[in-house]
Amino acid sequence: MENLFQMGTEAGEVAHGLFDGIQNVKTLKKDGWPDIFQMCEKTKELVSKDCSAIAEASFSGKGVYCAVDILKNNFDGTWDIYEVKTSSRRIPIYFHDIAFQKYCLEKNGIKINKCHLVTINGKYVREGEIEVKKLFNIENICGVLEPFSEMVEEKLKKAQEVYALDEVKIDLNESCASPYPCCFYKHCSAHLPKNNIFNLYRMTGQEKFEHYRKGIVSFEDIRESKISLSEKQARQLDTTLDDLPPFVDKQGIKTFLEEIKFPIYFLDFETYSSAVPFFDGQSPHQLVPFQYSLHILQKCGTIEHKEFLANEAKDEYKKLAEKLAKDIKTDGGSVVAYNKGFEMSCIKKMADAFPKLEKKLHDAIFRMIDLLDVFQGGFYYNKEMGGSFSIKSVLPALFPNHPVLDYHKNEEIKGGMSASLAFVSLKNKTKTERARIRDNLLKYCHLDTLAMVEIYKELCRVI
Repeated sequence: MENLFQMGTEAGEVAHGLFDGIQNVKTLKKDGWPDIFQMCEKTKELVSKDCSAIAEASFSGKGVYCAVDILKNNFDGTWDIYEVKTSSRRIPIYFHDIAFQKYCLEKNGIKINKCHLVTINGKYVREGEIEVKKLFNIENICGVLEPFSEMVEEKLKKAQEVYALDEVKIDLNESCASPYPCCFYKHCSAHLPKNNIFNLYRMTGQEKFEHYRKGIVSFEDIRESKISLSEKQARQLDTTLDDLPPFVDKQGIKTFLEEIKFPIYFLDFETYSSAVPFFDGQSPHQLVPFQYSLHILQKCGTIEHKEFLANEAKDEYKKLAEKLAKDIKTDGGSVVAYNKGFEMSCIKKMADAFPKLEKKLHDAIFRMIDLLDVFQGGFYYNKEMGGSFSIKSVLPALFPNHPVLDYHKNEEIKGGMSASLAFVSLKNKTKTERARIRDNLLKYCHLDTLAMVEIYKELCRVI
């Protein structure tokens, strides 16, 4: 969610370039939160002065408040709303947003002529300075806004009723995750037992809520109800409730391991994406690798580590691709990833971007093997995985309390999203902060591939 807010802020600021003479009223308090009072006062002043366009135009009164991304003056007594989104497509929640803004502004005496949805042009490719008018798609949505406008007062009434309560008691439902994850989910789900219907592997959200509403909540409830379960779901249930040792399909694991050839290249990428492309040749929301870690395991047991971390101020995509093509030799050794579709996609895009490296990079793709297949294939299950086969669940389940194989040791970077945010943030950091963050990025990505090495060794041990 933090990444979405960051991208939204960046795209909104770039969109200001769509209008000449735009004035931004955004004002922050010392604690970093918006100063709503000051923003509303500045907006009133600019409206009275007939400003041509106002960014973050803020209005409060009549029981409502909103800030409009861009409010454009038509100089005929009317104004147009421009709502900027980082998505390349229109979704219903956007229309609810704009309908509320229109309602709020009209309650505050602002006459609205047209409402526009501003989205990202996914086909845009950056070449030189950002061409703002090509980056965005602008759509007049007045023709589809009416039914959403009709719902505003009803929704406001419900919101005010909830706000007036001493304690909100709303049971879990499908809205907890749609259209966005609710920030109160942890609070509202505190009554759930550790092992509950929502932890069950590969059951749809709709099914889970249907069972929940019938009182099938705990794993004990699930067993007693005798609802239909897949083989993996049943294994998760039985292993947990009966405190069973890890399930090991030795033949399945053996067959998987026989496909792996030495030397083994354990590979992991970290990527960033941005609604506004950073460098030439990039498109909006393109996943751009900025880092990789590579552990190379020889048949004799020796391990070599190679890595790359880009300079955030430079376009080092080609440099990364060239070093990767050099580090992964064309020696027939397997390239092992965890959830290989991601790594394969990254390498394929590199091969497309740099034809001279195409042969070597496609050779690496051809040799790729997915370590995730062992766990998704049902060849190994440990109750500590909790129904999840992500490497963040598998590693601590196989190596509990390990002094090195612990993602929590890195307080700054604990996942791919935080790694991406950390890398993008480097350009605004001091030299000392930059050195610390880069060191943590290297440690994090190193652990990803070291984890794969140790998981591979453990699979070899159990057969």
